[in-house]
Amino acid sequence: MSQADQSQQLVMLCHKMHQEGLQPGVGLLRARAPFKVSVTQAIDAIKAWNTSSKMPAIPASDAGDRVAALEKRVSKMESAIAILEQRLAQLSDKTA
Repeated sequence: MSQADQSQQLVMLCHKMHQEGLQPGVGLLRARAPFKVSVTQAIDAIKAWNTSSKMPAIPASDAGDRVAALEKRVSKMESAIAILEQRLAQLSDKTA
């Protein structure tokens, strides 16, 4: 495994730990890594994780659940807007 691949895998491991509610640290990262990691590699990976602004892609199952939840919210909002439009039309008819 190349140095770049190892670094990328360490950064992804930091993201995973963060999602689990853990703060990635040198010792924790070295303990969880599937390969031998030097202290400087761990420090560099944590620095890269800290500066990265984007999270890894959402797993497909979570994305599907999220889409379904958003579609449900949109449906409810469309129903609420239809009711509000009806009430607005009734108010407009009464004042006219």
